[in-house]
Amino acid sequence: MVSLDLCKPAIEKVITGISDILNVDAAVIDERGLLVVSTERYLKQKGENVHVPSIEFVLAKGQYVVDKPGSMEMCKGCRFLDSCPAKVELLSSIKVANHAIGVVSLTSFTKEGQNRLSKHTEKYKHILTEVSEMITAIVQSHATRQIESSDDSMRLLEGALDTLADAYFTFDRSGNVIHTNASARRLLSQHELLPAEVSRMLLPSLSGMAAHSLPIANCLVDKLDAPTEATPIIVNNQLIGGVLRVQRGALSVPRLKDLEGSRLSGKTDSLAQIIGNSPAIKQVKEMARKISNSSSTVLITGETGTGKGHLAKAIHEASTRAYYPFVAINCASIPENLFESELFGYEDGAFTGAKKGGKPGRFEMAEGGTLFLDEIGDMPLSLQAKLLRVLQEKVVERIGGTRSFPINVRIIAATNQNLEELMEKKAFRADLYYRLNVIPIHVPSLAERKEDIELLAVSFMEKYGEQAGRTFFGIAREAINLLTHYHWPGNVRELENAIEYAMNMEQDTVLTTDSLPPRLRARAPVALSHSGPDIKARVADVQADAIRASLQKYGSDLKGKKRVAEELGIGLRTLYRKLKLLGI
Repeated sequence: MVSLDLCKPAIEKVITGISDILNVDAAVIDERGLLVVSTERYLKQKGENVHVPSIEFVLAKGQYVVDKPGSMEMCKGCRFLDSCPAKVELLSSIKVANHAIGVVSLTSFTKEGQNRLSKHTEKYKHILTEVSEMITAIVQSHATRQIESSDDSMRLLEGALDTLADAYFTFDRSGNVIHTNASARRLLSQHELLPAEVSRMLLPSLSGMAAHSLPIANCLVDKLDAPTEATPIIVNNQLIGGVLRVQRGALSVPRLKDLEGSRLSGKTDSLAQIIGNSPAIKQVKEMARKISNSSSTVLITGETGTGKGHLAKAIHEASTRAYYPFVAINCASIPENLFESELFGYEDGAFTGAKKGGKPGRFEMAEGGTLFLDEIGDMPLSLQAKLLRVLQEKVVERIGGTRSFPINVRIIAATNQNLEELMEKKAFRADLYYRLNVIPIHVPSLAERKEDIELLAVSFMEKYGEQAGRTFFGIAREAINLLTHYHWPGNVRELENAIEYAMNMEQDTVLTTDSLPPRLRARAPVALSHSGPDIKARVADVQADAIRASLQKYGSDLKGKKRVAEELGIGLRTLYRKLKLLGI
């Protein structure tokens, strides 16, 4: 009978190596539930004896993902029931001659690790399979005396990494590439790069960087032309290097270009979603393009409903932070006594009712990306000093915590209030205002960009028409004129609501003044309020044009008319009736 214990030194090398490379905890357990080897944290958190029914379950099944540790069927009878320290665990059996002799585990005890393993489960399962096969090879080789040195186990580890489709570069804390797998070497050859060139394009030093994620230089992303991410390697709570993974095969290069999926093309796409061609909105979009990749704080001002949140999201998506989180918090909607914990998070037992294990704050959740502080003028004065400290020192400390940790987050704030007036009333700190107001952007009111009203109205009509499954041919000119003459105190949000209302009220296929909200019609100019017959005539013209275009496209025979009715969202009988009424 082969034994995992006899191969402990070699297996320990594999487990330590794979743990360092993947930044997860790892362990090997024998069929009796006894720990053979593990990382230090795994031993401290779970002990030397593992729940035997769980091990027997995996031995029989082969591979399993424990995504709700402590509360699954296999956990019944475990001492950690309902309070398991693990956040997620991937398990795979180790087989020799088709006999399962143990289990290898990849485990995370942190929320960040849980998110990473859950997001890339299939990749980690593939790696786990390779690790279990490596351990099987070690056991078999040991039994036949073919492995005489632990160096061979490291070669097996390298061989396993060489089987992966993704390119992996391991680098030290200075950014020097010290190991590449086969896919990485092929990638270097394809792009005529040397490892030293990759090192130069990585950050020159990783010391001081947040341990949650590592930034990647734009030039490297552009050069490799593929989704790229860097994961830290931490030993004894010290960042000693990382692993750069370049994803291959997820999207072909032509597809990436077609979708404009690179960060550079993302800038154009996200800002193009801000509808409008007026000089005022063009100036805002141009300003946003210029500062999208800056790390400086942005303060967006403007009236309620002008789209400050949409602009903030567009700036994020146009930046190099687009692949990292965009986290928003409305400073006006959170009770003051909960605000600090929402923003900074808290540790286990920090206060009565605190969630077991603690909770990350919005700053931690936005690591590497953007934190959007909406309605910043409503932030409690008591918290403004703490926010200022974070902005100045780039560190965060949880409530009840004893340590501060660095963050890499860009701040975008927004308000519809006059912060300078609040400063005079001592309701807003002047030092925080000047820290936030590095790059000010003012979003114009809808009254200042009336040229955009028709474009916005049509876009909302298309949006809600698609949601409701209805087809509208357009908006009558008189309705557009009414929309243009209205003063729009609620700005773009009010316009959107008005169009949604009109689409619910309109029985025909063209929005008219009669379907618009009463408050708009009440303010209609006299010339518009007595133009009912003219409106109907114009509606008929719009319908006739749409039907003629569809008939020309599909033909006027029965088959073509069925296609026309389908495209216009009406029945065939209704189409024939309209053809007769319109004289087509």
